[in-house]
Amino acid sequence: MTKPPYLTKSRYLDGLRCEKKLWLGCYERLPYAEAPPFSVLDTGERIGKGAWALFPGGVEVAEKPWEHAAAVASTGALMASDVPAIFEGAFEFDNVRIRVDVLERLDSGWGLREVKSSTSATEKKGHIDDVAVQLYVLQGCGLEVASVELIHVNSDYLLDESGIVWPEMLVRHDLSTEAHERLPQVARQLPGLFAVLAESAAPEVYATKSLCNNPYRCDYFDKCMAAKPEDWVGLLYRIYPNRLAALTAQGIESIPDIPEDFKLPEQQAHALDCLCSGQPWVAKELTAALKSFAPPAYYMDFETMVPGIPAYPDTRPFEHIPFQWSLHYSAEDGALLHKFFLAQGDNDPRREFAEKLIAGFERHDLPVVVYNQGYELRVLEALCGTFPDLADDLGVIVKNVVDLLPVVRNNVCHPGFISKRSLDAGTYSIKNVLPALVPGMSYSDLDGVAEGGEASRVFTAMVFGAYSGQEANTYRQQLLDYCERDTLAMVEIQRALEALAA
Repeated sequence: MTKPPYLTKSRYLDGLRCEKKLWLGCYERLPYAEAPPFSVLDTGERIGKGAWALFPGGVEVAEKPWEHAAAVASTGALMASDVPAIFEGAFEFDNVRIRVDVLERLDSGWGLREVKSSTSATEKKGHIDDVAVQLYVLQGCGLEVASVELIHVNSDYLLDESGIVWPEMLVRHDLSTEAHERLPQVARQLPGLFAVLAESAAPEVYATKSLCNNPYRCDYFDKCMAAKPEDWVGLLYRIYPNRLAALTAQGIESIPDIPEDFKLPEQQAHALDCLCSGQPWVAKELTAALKSFAPPAYYMDFETMVPGIPAYPDTRPFEHIPFQWSLHYSAEDGALLHKFFLAQGDNDPRREFAEKLIAGFERHDLPVVVYNQGYELRVLEALCGTFPDLADDLGVIVKNVVDLLPVVRNNVCHPGFISKRSLDAGTYSIKNVLPALVPGMSYSDLDGVAEGGEASRVFTAMVFGAYSGQEANTYRQQLLDYCERDTLAMVEIQRALEALAA
């Protein structure tokens, strides 16, 4: 007789979010891939092990996830001993399997401790459901659970020269009340989730950007989006779930099929017109909008690392640390000059970043073009606060910043903007806009590092020594190529806009 499928904590949480994800995760598992060093998953694992320092004398259950029966036996043996804490203890009740990050031995029973790399305990990220299903299993196994805690990162923690002090970097947040209150819901949910796993095919779930990216992108996002038409209505800029649902209810999947009596906001209406005509829409105000950008001008882009585990003294968890910039100068005749900076990473790069950036500007009366200015301005403002002696010079750069993003967003709609490429970056992101406005130029030819999150991860990994030698040199070149592409893209996008305006 075939053994019925089991639930794990992860599958339970997947099922609450999307029944299709639950089914696919059980029957169409994606190939296993080791988490890259200092990716979100890898950082979470490192913080999870760092939490062990809060429980001196604790012992790990070393069996792998697929060695469940052996892990349960090892856990039982450790519970029968006098160890003060058990790491990765394995339990099963009602065909639900869990591994508990930390099971702390208390005078009055046991403490359930879940470790997260978040900086708070939140309902939005599923933290209460996470501990509740574990509590359900532990109680079902006969354990007296005296308290439930979520251990998370202390965002106010400041690293000093002595290194990470885990009991100070982590916060113990009591969720006992919330977990117990959620137990009846766990019991109600389980039969329905097991019913999903009993089906011979994945349930039909209408995939949308809001569903599939909340609270993070689903592993099966690409699979579900592949079934959508290339002109899917969900690609419309800022289409709200209720409007998308209204179109779906009418059986409308493609933008050109939207009926005339379905009222659309202005930007969405432009997208419909563009797709139907095959021609871009250009606002008459584009010429005026470009006046403050005309060359000569500078084009600037930054990259930052955001390590969950602080890398340098006097920095905090998840603090943005700028480590790279690219600066193109376009002369009045269109000639280009490129300057760049990429930190070595062995020391806090912020001051060197700022000083060399200041030195990179030979003129202080020209526009400094960026794409989505909030990012660069936040970095510059933070540097002003950290280095008051550089604040005046950095302030000159701030004063000259002009943002190309709203010029594109408010004045141009191109049929090429409405593409599945926008699912990864956004309708008006530079990565989506560039190949549409500048045919033959994109980010697809870059090896390795081709987006900001990967740039941050790679540099963080180098700082912590995960990459060295030739491998590190290769990544450094990829970082240089990527950041240069960003500023060159701004130059070419502005030129394309000028041609459209003409």
